Amino acid sequence: MDHRGLGPLESTVMNAVWDADAPVTVRAVTQALEKNGPAYTTVATVLDNLHGKGWVERERRGLVWFYRPSLDRSERAARLMGEALAHSDLPKVTLLRFVDTMSPEDRDRLRRLVEEAAQRAPFDED
Repeated sequence: MDHRGLGPLESTVMNAVWDADAPVTVRAVTQALEKNGPAYTTVATVLDNLHGKGWVERERRGLVWFYRPSLDRSERAARLMGEALAHSDLPKVTLLRFVDTMSPEDRDRLRRLVEEAAQRAPFDED
């Protein structure tokens, strides 16, 4: 599973899957999207693509596929942040600019989380 990025329609469909309380069918996702949302066949194709990319798992029950997320929204956000750092030629500068955009409350939360993480598993600092 490589969890490649999501396009706009994939994001919309993935949000419907995340919003569901249980595994969902193509029909359930189609109905969850607005009246003028994509057609059933389009949703089926997108869910198949999401499965191929590792974003959803599926289980066949009779003749119907049921889909559930393979990772939650916070895991997705963390992966996006990791990808942004991995693609930066200056990760320290990228991190600093990200921190500069945070509210004071979020910076404090981040500081506490980094301290907790350092206590659990020390790492080398450069």
